[in-house]
Amino acid sequence: MLNKIQGWISAPEYPQDHEKSRSATLLNIVLWIFLSMALLYGAFAPIVPELRLRRFFVIAPFILILFLLKHTLNLGYVKITGALIVFSLWLLFTAAMFYGADYNNPAYMGYLLVVVTAGLVLNWRNAIGWGILSVITSALLIILGVKGYLPQSQEETPVLAFWMAQTVYIIVATILVSQAIRKIDEAFENTQREMHERKRIEIEREKYIKELASKNAELERFTYTVSHDLKSPLITISGYAGLLEKDAQEPNPEKFRNDIDKITEAAKKMQELLNDLLKLSRVGNLINPPEEVAFNQIVEEALALIGANLYDKRIQIRVQADMPHVRVDRIRLVEVMQNLIENAVKFSSAQAHPTIEIGSEEQNGAPVFFVRDNGVGIDPKHHERVFGLFNKLNIDNSGTGVGLALVKRIIELHGGKIWIKSELNQGATFYFTLLKIPEKSVS
Repeated sequence: MLNKIQGWISAPEYPQDHEKSRSATLLNIVLWIFLSMALLYGAFAPIVPELRLRRFFVIAPFILILFLLKHTLNLGYVKITGALIVFSLWLLFTAAMFYGADYNNPAYMGYLLVVVTAGLVLNWRNAIGWGILSVITSALLIILGVKGYLPQSQEETPVLAFWMAQTVYIIVATILVSQAIRKIDEAFENTQREMHERKRIEIEREKYIKELASKNAELERFTYTVSHDLKSPLITISGYAGLLEKDAQEPNPEKFRNDIDKITEAAKKMQELLNDLLKLSRVGNLINPPEEVAFNQIVEEALALIGANLYDKRIQIRVQADMPHVRVDRIRLVEVMQNLIENAVKFSSAQAHPTIEIGSEEQNGAPVFFVRDNGVGIDPKHHERVFGLFNKLNIDNSGTGVGLALVKRIIELHGGKIWIKSELNQGATFYFTLLKIPEKSVS
């Protein structure tokens, strides 16, 4: 029972419509203010005995109407309730003026509440409209009272009654104006938040536009490079296919076999290119949920995949112990380490004592991982170029030139970056950072 009463007294809530909930709360406050003040004034404001019945017939219907409006509000008719509250106030003061149509009637000042309430629960246009109507109504009633068409106050209103009426008006107007100011402040804060949000969205939009322009430029370079690199094996296959037809007519098995080997080699080269392109195309999506893993474990898995290649070339591997844990797509990061280690093997294996060092160090309070070799090194002017798609500094080297491009994309997908420190004939060190990857990037 108590819960039902409390539910009826409280303002209705609309979780799917925040603005409607705010309006309902405001109207609920206004209704209970007017109910409280009407009851207090009707019960305690002094009045001559002859006029008590008259006051009852003015205030009692008003209180009943307010209760009905409260029920209407609870049913969800928020806008209608607001309009009816303003109309009920105007009707109340107009009815009161009929019993004493002159400035000596305290109801004369009540039209101010009509204007303030209209502005608060409706809008400023309604406040102006009801203000004009209230001025015209009060003026018309006073004129009719002066001319004798309506009764005027028979005697002076008791000072205490006049003071109580004025106090009620001031209190109610103060509460309503404070609510109006609060609404203005909230609207201003919302506007400020919207402006900041729009500014943030604009900054993000500019960022995405720049990224899109960069991606488009990269796509153009990618298209040109792919068409060029895939064309080369096709030309080889086409050329040797023509020779194959000619050599098939001659009794020269060795030459015939050589033609087939060249075609097979070119086809294999194209297959490698296509496989690497497929790997690169999949980098945009992480293939496994991020997991917490020791970086040493990732290194161990990468070394296991490279396997005998390290032992055949007598390369010494030094792995730093107790490197930090990272939260990453483990499979993708193993690819990164595999590519970097294989790259180091390729360019250091010709040294007398080839050595590869894998470890981490702290820079600006964050871990930075590295793969260092004592190989031929890289000229600083090529440091950025080596991460480009199909960019090979030495065309005689094996591989397709996709490995480091793949490494760069995976690291950037993890919110990190990669760079090189190297000079010619002084070895090379590949540094990279990693940030925690967001869950939503996983697919």
